[in-house]
Amino acid sequence: MRSKEFLRREMLNLRNGLSLADADEKSRIIGEIFLNLFGQKESFLLYSSVNNEVRTKFIIDTLYKNGKLVYLPKYSKGGFISALYNGETSMVKGKFGVMEPDSMDSRDKFDVIAIPGVAFGLDFNRIGMGKGYYDTMLKKVKGLKVGLSYQFQIVDGIDTDPWDEKMDMIITEENIYRR
Repeated sequence: MRSKEFLRREMLNLRNGLSLADADEKSRIIGEIFLNLFGQKESFLLYSSVNNEVRTKFIIDTLYKNGKLVYLPKYSKGGFISALYNGETSMVKGKFGVMEPDSMDSRDKFDVIAIPGVAFGLDFNRIGMGKGYYDTMLKKVKGLKVGLSYQFQIVDGIDTDPWDEKMDMIITEENIYRR
């Protein structure tokens, strides 16, 4: 198995090489699959996409417009908390340059939690950016953990560390993987 660092570099290079049009099209397909599977649910923890991650704006806008509870990660006291999304005008640039809600209204139980990643394994492990912020947050929140990924980011398996959190499902533009 390839090391986490090797996989992270390899997948970031591939992801960064995606054209804007490809990333938009693949993200649209993933978003439609996500909404078809979970659009009837009530509460969501999503993420503000950056750096060619699967784009979530379409999902966020659709759920918010449909009156669903949408939360996004917000950096606070050395880690992420969930913060209520109150529309585009309530967003501010956070510590890492990622847009986040200005709300401090937080919760720890969701119907569905969408999670970005650099790589996802068929063993339902994930590699993020290497800081552990998502794994730490995922230990504090409950809900169906769904990785959003481009198909090329799927690998056979990923070495794990004790703090790594497994996904319950992974959605790509080509497949739905269920644990």
